[in-house]
Amino acid sequence: MEEELKRINDLHLWDFEVAEHDGDKLLILGSNDFVYYHYLEAEFRGVTFTDVPARFSHAQFRLGKDGVWIHAEADSAASEFEIQATSLEIRIGKVYYYDRKDLQPGERIAGRNR
Repeated sequence: MEEELKRINDLHLWDFEVAEHDGDKLLILGSNDFVYYHYLEAEFRGVTFTDVPARFSHAQFRLGKDGVWIHAEADSAASEFEIQATSLEIRIGKVYYYDRKDLQPGERIAGRNR
């Protein structure tokens, strides 16, 4: 999981939002421009605890003793949040929120198959 967290940090994304929190699954999207696309999908599985807000920004992810810690800004203040999960899968590539022709490799339209 540590390598996936490093890859997230290396993207230098500004904004993050929770797209889905259903049972033991937590899906966080990351983007520099949520109006047009997102670039990261971080899917945590086996989630037993999280206090991550619906939206946060300028996040740094790190592996802690019992879970993933996120240092981020939320509601105009820096805070620490935690996710306790058994696994993390990340998907990187632009996912556009509008129809677009000539998609490049790794790009897709939101709502269409991954």
